[in-house]
Amino acid sequence: MNSPSQDPLAGEIPSVLENYGVDTTTGRLLRQGDAKLMLKRMAEAEETIAEQERINREVTDRIELSVAEKRLELQYLIEFGVRASERQAFQVLLSEVAEHGGLTLREAAGLAHARMTAINQSSNGIDELSLDPDSPSLSAAVA
Repeated sequence: MNSPSQDPLAGEIPSVLENYGVDTTTGRLLRQGDAKLMLKRMAEAEETIAEQERINREVTDRIELSVAEKRLELQYLIEFGVRASERQAFQVLLSEVAEHGGLTLREAAGLAHARMTAINQSSNGIDELSLDPDSPSLSAAVA
């Protein structure tokens, strides 16, 4: 697990990433590598997170459930830089970044958060903002 002083969205070599923009081959390759490593780490943690979510569903006390859910969200935020509830949207974006290298981890996390916030605030929900990786707006954002 990351220590609180580590930034999970900085990438593997942040000092090098700063020197190469998305318009360079090296910059895209660095972003692709960061996305692939993050996806791997998230996949490795998924079983543990799913188990904790299962345990949380069995909690009957409202306060205890709220504390358990907040603990899981915070743990995931510290480890991966996104909330557990945003992980699917983040993984979809990371899959695109792994192919195209168009965003840094921080940019992908910000976009995932913005999408989830918009979905949560939208009365039409998922119909307006699709998490589909083939969505034109998503492809344009990471291309």
